[in-house]
Amino acid sequence: MYFDETAWVAIAFFIFIGLVWKKASKAITEILDNRALLIENELKEAKSLKEEALEELRKSLQTQKNISDEADKIIKDAQDAAKKIQDDTNVKCSEIIQRREEQAKQKIMALETEAVNNIKNITGSIIVESSKIFIKSNLDKKENNSIITTSSNQIKSSLLN
Repeated sequence: MYFDETAWVAIAFFIFIGLVWKKASKAITEILDNRALLIENELKEAKSLKEEALEELRKSLQTQKNISDEADKIIKDAQDAAKKIQDDTNVKCSEIIQRREEQAKQKIMALETEAVNNIKNITGSIIVESSKIFIKSNLDKKENNSIITTSSNQIKSSLLN
């Protein structure tokens, strides 16, 4: 088997390519494996960061919910306190109004009693004076004394009742 130079160059080229490929494939494979490990580590780190971010999001949502619940509770407590204060104020106002009405009624009753007593006193005085005048002008002295005594007894008894 005889090969010419072109064939030997071709064979030498293929052998060279084979040897280069054998050495280069190891290097390329090693570079690609290192790159795959690097990417895999970055993916794991990204996944870990994502899980941490989700956990922080969950915690912040829980905190927000707790704060919202607490704010609702504070608002409800404030509304309850305001309603209680309003109810207490209404009760106190009603008590004050009732007390004042009672005082006014008592004053009115006292004034009515005083007015009735004044009317009785004035009426009694008028009756006594008019009786004196009538008696002086129409009766003699003896009859006069007996009528005065009787009248004054009747007046006293009517004033006392």
